[in-house]
Amino acid sequence: MPIQLRENQYRGINAHLHSLLQSEGRGWESFHNAHITNLTEAIDLLLPEGYYALNEKSLQLSTFNPDTGELRRSPTRPDVGIYGESKTHGAALSLTGSRPTAVIPVIETLVEDDRLPSVVIFKMESDKTTLPVTRIELLSPGNKPPGAHYLQYMVKRTETLESGINIVELDYLHETRSPIRVIPRYPNHEPHSYPYAILVSESGPSLSEAQMAVYGFFVDDPIPTVTIPLADADTITVDFGAVYNVTFSRNRYYGTVAVDYDGLPERFESYSEADQQRIRERMTAIRKQSQD
Repeated sequence: MPIQLRENQYRGINAHLHSLLQSEGRGWESFHNAHITNLTEAIDLLLPEGYYALNEKSLQLSTFNPDTGELRRSPTRPDVGIYGESKTHGAALSLTGSRPTAVIPVIETLVEDDRLPSVVIFKMESDKTTLPVTRIELLSPGNKPPGAHYLQYMVKRTETLESGINIVELDYLHETRSPIRVIPRYPNHEPHSYPYAILVSESGPSLSEAQMAVYGFFVDDPIPTVTIPLADADTITVDFGAVYNVTFSRNRYYGTVAVDYDGLPERFESYSEADQQRIRERMTAIRKQSQD
């Protein structure tokens, strides 16, 4: 008999749902769009005066034709944009939420490739003009290797950091490796690898000195609460787990149609042995709770 519940039954990312969403045509785009909307709303409430958050719809991204090598520009949708009043940019990364599991020089996360113009996140000056501050990306399968848009995404990412914009990347897709080459590959079961991660890159005054904080977490771990940089010394602390649970519970499809805790997640073997055990333990707890 199916076990289906409206609220997320995992402490963090719902392994049952995200295994389903990584199947072609099974709803990742819908989840992505809903979660970005919820993130925008939550972050806008946290921002100090002089900042605002938007769900941007018409930034430019380079597209790459692997057959011809041609780079051309086309409209696309970036994720969450944060805006605010312009000041001198470049404070040290301030992290007062969860502790990162690794800290990596940003220069090691960049790609050597032709650069194209990048437009991402913005901030408001006293004369009402805007400047970019921080961009938040929920990574999609196409932006991760071997996805079709991986090269375009990395070019855009590199240019964003070079232009002085901070990037926060949410990687909730365990079946594909991180787009950052120096991060251990979970699909290959490499040591010190995680199925999920939040990456916080502060551009700083110099990319050669900038750092990327990696918040890796396992199946059934709480999604980290992370402090993200704005301009100067300004920061906000975001409870990404709370926002994730809002997205899960607001659409009844996820809990009452897509997810069935009576069976294992799709492609269960794609998880590490330790995460497989965590999933089994979570399923046992859910069954017990449903019988009480």
